[in-house]
Parts: sequence; C-alpha cells; structure tokens
Amino acid sequence: EQHNFPFSIIPIRNFEEAKALLLNLYNLWHFDVCVVALDIPQQTRFLEIKQNIPFKYVGIMPIESDPLCITWASILLKMDKRLIISEFGVEEARKIGVSATYLPIGIDTDLWKIPSKEEREKLRTSFGFDKNTFAILTVADNQERKNLSKAFEIIGEFAKDKPNVKYMLVTREHCPVGWELRDMALMYGINNQLMIFERGMDFKNLWALYAVSDCFLLSSKAEGLNMCLMEAMSVGVPCVAVNSTGMRELLSEGRGFVADYNYTYVDCFGNENRYFMDKDSAILQLENVYGHSCQRVINKARKYVEGRTWDKAVDVLDNALNEVIKSE
Repeated sequence: EQHNFPFSIIPIRNFEEAKALLLNLYNLWHFDVCVVALDIPQQTRFLEIKQNIPFKYVGIMPIESDPLCITWASILLKMDKRLIISEFGVEEARKIGVSATYLPIGIDTDLWKIPSKEEREKLRTSFGFDKNTFAILTVADNQERKNLSKAFEIIGEFAKDKPNVKYMLVTREHCPVGWELRDMALMYGINNQLMIFERGMDFKNLWALYAVSDCFLLSSKAEGLNMCLMEAMSVGVPCVAVNSTGMRELLSEGRGFVADYNYTYVDCFGNENRYFMDKDSAILQLENVYGHSCQRVINKARKYVEGRTWDKAVDVLDNALNEVIKSE
C-alpha cells in the first residue's frame, strides 16, 4: 500500500502461534483491550487466555444462520463486548438472551463503482460478449455451504432455451473438499457456458467481472453477511439469492431478487439451519432480470450500500472500546 498505516501486521501460521504471540504482546505491552474477529467457535482459543490475564475482550463475528445454540451463546457471554456483522445475527443473539451490538460493515462505493456505458461495452468486448450476451456471475468458495451444485443445476435449466447465457464463476477450483466443477458442468450441460476464474485475482480484474455482468447469483445455504453481494450491489449488478439469513437482510425492500428455499436441515456447524434454494423460484427470479430493466432495483441497492460507510463501523468499534475501558 502507498499509505503509512499506524499499525503493524505480524504474520502467524496457525492458532497456536497466534495465542503465543498474544501472550508475548501482553507481557511486553500490557494492552487494555484485545479485539478478535473470527467465527464464534474459534474465539474460544483466545478466550482461554483471558481467564488468566486481565484484559478486556471485544469479539467481532458473524452468525451465519439460525438458531444460535446454547453452547455458542455461552462463548459470547464470556466476552466483554460482542459486535455482530448483521442485524439478523444480533436478533438471533437476542432471542437466546445475549446482548450484542450491530457492526455495520462498510464498503468503498467509490472503489466498487458502477462502470460507465463506454467502460462496460469495452470490457464486454474484451470478454467476447456481444450486446445480447446475458452474463451471470457467482463469487463463492468451492465448499458445501456455497451450494454450487444448485447454482449449476439452476443455470443448466435456465439456459436451455437461451444460447446467449454465459456463467462466470470465481472460486477455488481445486479444493480438496469441493466439487469437481468441470465434471459437474458436463453433468448439467453448461460446459460451453461456464467460465471459471481462480480466486485471489487483483482488484482491477475482479471489478471487471462485476462490471460486465448482467446478474449476480448466490445459491449459498446461509450467510452471516456476504461481501460479494454488497460488491455486486455497489457495481450495479442485480442480485439473486436465497430468502434467508444475511442474504435476505441485504436484498430486502426491493434491493434484489430473493428466491424461495424448499428444504432445510440442521448443519453440524453450531446446529444451524441450512436453506436450499428452490430451483424453480430461482429460475423465475433470473427470468425477472433477463431481458428486463432492473434500474429501480439497481438504484435501491446502490443507495443502500452507499449508506454503508466505514466511518459508521469505526464509530461502533470506538464506542465499544470506550465502554469496556470505562467498565474497569
């Protein structure tokens, strides 16, 4: 970065190194507050240290789905302050008697800008898209919660009578616990439509993928927030996702297209529900985007993300730090 940030980043390889480093920092520095941003079960590693050292603990975390189980609630209660990155998650904590504060994660809408007509046309030409191409984008890891097999099934059915569909997927193609994506594309008959991009690309190339897209599809079973939806909303791409968890929160009130779910099960990760996108409902929502003007939806989504400025998140964290310090 070109900026001189007033903090240091210390590389560590695993959680045990992180715990050791935290102890060393306390012995050298005697810090007042430790802020830990991790999933709830991983927070326990650092809460163990707090039992023997008198520092205040602020936890930042998502709650991916409902309900919040008693065991995870007990972990949250050991923290001095709990900041949850969705209003959905704060409500789930409240239901089980845990007070928490909503941390409104921001997005830089100047960076994630809507492309001009000239930029979009030039980029689409570079991708080999013409004015009739309908480009659908998914940005999601290749693991079970993202439910990529359902996305492939939906695209396969949707594109049967639409030769102009292209499906761009940013993911981790060779994940040891993921799908064999090329084989799955053959299975659902979308081999010619599928374009896979490996995750970890630079910002300019990633923004270009959003900029050339006509629709963003997320078939995930649960989300604590989902930054990729926010990026798509900021770049002016109509979004289709499941009507549940943090996805509903982002796309409600006409900011996107929510598809029904037709099946749920209790996952082993915190006994949380997982919501399976209904294929027919998702196809109907894609049809609502295909060949139609979605400008009203795009405008609502863009206005919403423009209101999610980072200074609001900083204010919440600043207040939390002041509260825990004053409580000593």
